[in-house]
Amino acid sequence: SHRGKTVAGAWSTAAGGTGHAYAAFSQDAGRTWSEPIRLDDGSSLGQVDIELLDDGSAVATWLEFATEVEGRTQVRTRRVKPPHERSASVILAGADEPRVSGYPHLARSGNELVFAWSETMGGPQQVKAAIGTLK
Repeated sequence: SHRGKTVAGAWSTAAGGTGHAYAAFSQDAGRTWSEPIRLDDGSSLGQVDIELLDDGSAVATWLEFATEVEGRTQVRTRRVKPPHERSASVILAGADEPRVSGYPHLARSGNELVFAWSETMGGPQQVKAAIGTLK
């Protein structure tokens, strides 16, 4: 995601056998990057998306392995800002029975963020969405 020369990027890695998701910022159109900011709270399955905001921060989404139930994944989101600020993560989906799958996506429209992901609950896959308002 970018605004002028400011760029926010997000990725996942499984280096060392455990998955983690990260975000970083560039103020010079990608020539140099800030130190990575870890997104996940424990272990990530990846599927990362990020949206840069007007104040230079960004909102990211990723799939996180739930610590409470083995094999369950959650769609989580958090706001990050350079050099290393991060808000508490918020669980968007997967805290209850439905099984989260696929790639969660994030898009901005004016002062609203639209989150979309897919779930299965003993039947066909369904697309779910949520809208958040920026403050």
